[in-house]
Formats: sequence, C-alpha cells, structure tokens
Amino acid sequence: MTLSEARAAEVGTDPFAVPKGARKSRVVYRSLKRQILLGILTPDSPITEQSLAAEFDCSQGTVREALLSLQENGLVDRRGYEGTYVTRTTDAEAAVLARIRFNLEYAGMERAVARASGNDCERLRELAELYLTCRSEDDIFACSEVDRAFHMSIFKIADMPMLEPILHRTLVQLHRFVVSRHQGNILRDELQTDPHGKIVDAMEQREAASAQRVLTDHIGLSLANLAPEVHKVVFRDNAVAHLPLGIS
Repeated sequence: MTLSEARAAEVGTDPFAVPKGARKSRVVYRSLKRQILLGILTPDSPITEQSLAAEFDCSQGTVREALLSLQENGLVDRRGYEGTYVTRTTDAEAAVLARIRFNLEYAGMERAVARASGNDCERLRELAELYLTCRSEDDIFACSEVDRAFHMSIFKIADMPMLEPILHRTLVQLHRFVVSRHQGNILRDELQTDPHGKIVDAMEQREAASAQRVLTDHIGLSLANLAPEVHKVVFRDNAVAHLPLGIS
C-alpha cells in the first residue's frame, strides 16, 4: 500500500482506488483510464476487446462495460467493427473546455461558499491534503483523480446537479489533454505548492469574492504552467475575468 492509499484509508476519502470486491469491469476501466491519461494509450493505439479480455483474464462483455464507461467520459470512440480508439482533443477544443470550466466553477463557488458546512470544509481539507500526499509520491494519475474530486466536491456543495456531468466531463478532458501531452512526466516545480488550501481557507471564512479570486488564480496558473498555449487564448487580455455567469 502506498502512502497516498494509506492516507486515503485514514481519512475515509479515496477517490481513485478501486473498492475491494469491485466488478472486474471497474478494474479494467481504471487501468485503461490511467493509460489514456498518462499518454500510454494514444489516438494511434487501436483497442480491441479480445486483446483486453486476454490481458485482464475476463470476458469480452466485461471489457465492453469498461469501454462504454470510458466512452461516456469522452475518452474513447467506439466505431463498431472498426474497433475502439482513444479520442483526440485539439488546442482549440481545450481552450473552449477551459472557458466552460472557469464559468461553471466561478459561478458555483459563490453558491458553495454560502452553503458549505463545517463538515463540507473538513472533507475538502482532507482532499487537499491527500493531493499533496499523492504529489509527494510523484503519482500524477492520483493527483489528477484527487484534484478532480476536490473541484467536483465544491460544485456539488453549490447544488447545481444538472451541470455536474458537464463539469466532470470537462475536467476529465482537460486533465487528459494536459497530462497525456507531458506523457505523465510533470515536474513538481510545474505544480503549485498547495493548490487547494487557500481555496478552503476562503470558503471557511465565508469570503465568496476571495474564494473566486483564488480559484481564478489556481486555474490560470495551472494552465500557464502545463498548457501555456491554452492559457494564452483563455486568459488573453484578462478576457476570462469577464466571463462569470453570476448564478446565485
């Protein structure tokens, strides 16, 4: 058991591990998701149910379930008899996704600050600390999973359920776009020292404007460090600052 897994078990928060006794399709799903995110499987890598069934010692039906889950998140494209392929995200698409992400999270933050309980903030703090543990182990996949869980937890507090699937898929695609391009080789100095702690601090202090400002800095710095070409488009002339939806 890694330190991050032990820490997750300790706090009762484990957004990336496969639960004991989980269906085999879930194991296949997580393994393929990791390989896609890290750029091991690429759009040029054909995926066949037969080969995966042999690799994981399971039925093709089990593999099919895993591939359908990946398709729901936009990570693969199933083309019938042609096979299954990892999808591709262009720079232009990534820029649109980044704008969507910012709009949703910025609007959701104001609602989340007003609704967050002490237990909510404690849960967020645990995720923030778990992220740091994953980063200390240089586990970029785990960092991605925990980071996404952190942001989705805030949005869930905001109570906008119709938009949750949109944000989740957007985050998955952006993480895949960034991490796969680096082939998982992201240096620690490219990551923020504590990307989530200040966000929780502002939420605990009930400072919506401060939380939105810290969130904007977090998203902007992440893009600047890991996807500068997208950051240049999204934050050009500070245009992103004029995008908040103002949902209350």
